[in-house]
Amino acid sequence: MSEIRENQSEAMSTASLDEAADLLRELAGNRRADESMKAVLRRVRRRLADWKPSRVRDIWYRDPRVKLRAGEIEQLRSLVDRKAETKAAVDELAELRNRISRLETLLERSDPTFHREAIDTLRSQRRALG
Repeated sequence: MSEIRENQSEAMSTASLDEAADLLRELAGNRRADESMKAVLRRVRRRLADWKPSRVRDIWYRDPRVKLRAGEIEQLRSLVDRKAETKAAVDELAELRNRISRLETLLERSDPTFHREAIDTLRSQRRALG
């Protein structure tokens, strides 16, 4: 009976470790061509101020001896969610800029003299967006 519980506990531990390692990789993002693994792990660790470098490395490489705490996985999930929200906001802003540019172009093609005021307004909005 205890062997079954031990196997279940080990399976849950492995699943948590896999999730944590995947979250770390997502947090790290893409590795630059000139970036070493050590630099990637250092970059990830900066986002996890209270984590030791060896802990980040052990989770990254899925060391089976690691015992994760629920708070650590929640912290990783939170950071990944914030990163996704930031990316979504940046994508939304880029899409808005593109829409304004397309509207501006359509107005210029149809009748630039008639639409001059609208075109100027769109240009000032696009400049305000950066």
